[in-house]
Amino acid sequence: MIHADFIRRDEQIVAFEMDGHANFAEQGADLVCAGATSIAFGMVNAISEKMGIEPVMEEEDGYLYYSVPEDLEGNEVVQILLEGMEHQLISLAYSYPDYITINSKK
Repeated sequence: MIHADFIRRDEQIVAFEMDGHANFAEQGADLVCAGATSIAFGMVNAISEKMGIEPVMEEEDGYLYYSVPEDLEGNEVVQILLEGMEHQLISLAYSYPDYITINSKK
């Protein structure tokens, strides 16, 4: 199962962590894993390109941690992108509740 955690400070998303494998299908054919990965990396790339920065993240097989740079915490564009990502993952979890969970930590 994929677990996605959104970490907030003062109601703003400051980081997210995603780990695990959906195991919906075999590797290379797992639509849930591909969807979650595309959503997460798409948002990290969108923030990087829109804000002109390199992402601050850790990644390895089945694990991704992204931290918003301190000087961008609370930035409206960054927050809209991260909240959009959260809602996309929630939609994916709604359709595939046995394969992905979303948590929001304050």
